[in-house]
Amino acid sequence: MPRRRVAVALLPPAGLSAKIQAVRSLLGDPRIDRLAPHLTLVPPVNLADQDVEQLQGLLRSVASATTPFTLTLGPVSSFSPDTPTLHLAVQGDLAALRALREQFRVPPVNRPEVWPFTAHVTLRDSVPADQIPPALHLFTGELPPWPVSRLYLLEFSPLNKAEVWLPIIEEPFEAPVVVGRGGIELLLRTVNLLEPRVAQLFTAIGCQLAAEEEDLSGLMLVVAERLERPGVPVAAAIGTVAGKTAELLQFCVNSEHRLVGIGRQVLMHWCAEAARRGAMRAVASYPLQADSLLANSLLANSVASEATTSLISAAEVLQGCGFTPVGRSMLRELLVYSGE
Repeated sequence: MPRRRVAVALLPPAGLSAKIQAVRSLLGDPRIDRLAPHLTLVPPVNLADQDVEQLQGLLRSVASATTPFTLTLGPVSSFSPDTPTLHLAVQGDLAALRALREQFRVPPVNRPEVWPFTAHVTLRDSVPADQIPPALHLFTGELPPWPVSRLYLLEFSPLNKAEVWLPIIEEPFEAPVVVGRGGIELLLRTVNLLEPRVAQLFTAIGCQLAAEEEDLSGLMLVVAERLERPGVPVAAAIGTVAGKTAELLQFCVNSEHRLVGIGRQVLMHWCAEAARRGAMRAVASYPLQADSLLANSLLANSVASEATTSLISAAEVLQGCGFTPVGRSMLRELLVYSGE
């Protein structure tokens, strides 16, 4: 049976990641395009599908019970002479970091340690010995604080003939919101990562999300799951928040869960999350069609007539959530975040 190679890590936010990438570029890291800056909690391990599913459950359980904490990165350091690496030292709330890591010292990922755990963010994993001393003077300060607020599951995958590590699941340090008590109970998660399992919702209605799209750091998604089936998305809304404006790019509901109010729950929560991030208004294309979404580099094609019908009817759902037609767009004033 094929096994999947996965790891659990913390990924720094986009601005901090860009600064780390700049240092990696100066050092000529050959893996710079194949592995994002990260802090490893669970080193790469090969797992069967059922064990990956178990790990996903562990990831959510741990993340839901973890309080955000802050780390700082720098200066450049090395594990030489044991290993010829260059990395950023990690400081800050190391007690919280170690406590987080200890929660993953359980099956299916508990493995004997080759080296004692020392938190670090790798810059280059193999450097000629004579280049290490001067490289330590490349950056002797600290990068801006890193507010750690989510976990990621990474998977080793071939992409465009290159072997890369891709984040496939994001779990924020907060429990999913439960809505619909007494009816269709849903778990709502707010994430920044377009997970493959969420992308499949859109491909199922004929909307091909661009797998090669690299910069999705500005996204905000609300993903819905049935309470009795955590980890299986049934609906999602995707958009961005920039300043006082939130732009809804797309939303969809699994064909088996339509016309029961799930779309409205997802959209209302997406608007609430946008307001919590400082947005005063939400804007959407009118109607939501593939050609308007192409401009946002999220859809590669939309060929099925059923998909087109679904996208057009989205306007009616938006109006039911308080959006008003304004020219070729739809607008909803969010005012002040009220936890709706």
